[in-house]
Amino acid sequence: MEETETSTTNSENSHSQANKDQQGRRHLSLEVVGEIILLAIVGGLFIYFFIASFKWPLGSALMPWITIAVGAPFLLYRLIVICLRLKEPSSQIMDLGFRTGADPKGERKRMFRMCLYISGLYLSIWLLGFHIALPAGVFFYIFVYGRVGWFWSLSISLMFLAIIIGVFDRLLRVTWHNPPLLDWLRALL
Repeated sequence: MEETETSTTNSENSHSQANKDQQGRRHLSLEVVGEIILLAIVGGLFIYFFIASFKWPLGSALMPWITIAVGAPFLLYRLIVICLRLKEPSSQIMDLGFRTGADPKGERKRMFRMCLYISGLYLSIWLLGFHIALPAGVFFYIFVYGRVGWFWSLSISLMFLAIIIGVFDRLLRVTWHNPPLLDWLRALL
């Protein structure tokens, strides 16, 4: 009888030790790796545009400086949150209500959607320009991912366009790039 209890206790100890070893070895989820990659890309773009903007006219250089001044603290904060999240076994992602690591297939799907949205936004900014692409991107994101009605999505997008025109066009007098698609359309007409 004593041997059975001893062997049961030994197997329980080895089982709990294995659980502790597994908890000690945390792996990075695909979502965390993707977020780190995106943050590295954004950080690299911040550095590139900051250095390149010194050769630009002041009106054009102000946009990256303001963007970096506003965006860099958020970038650093997000890096700190990620580092702290790696120390914890599980944490909640913003206000979406799901836990990291709970659904690897769902994490891959969300990561794919994030990358697709950001790539589409960058491509549309290049093709259509900021004045069309950013409000359209905000509308799409709020309407599709936020599941907000079309009226409020459109209202917020138009307010975003008003900020672009009011702050960047009128106040800062930013020089915008010529979108290729609009140039091609002008050439056709």
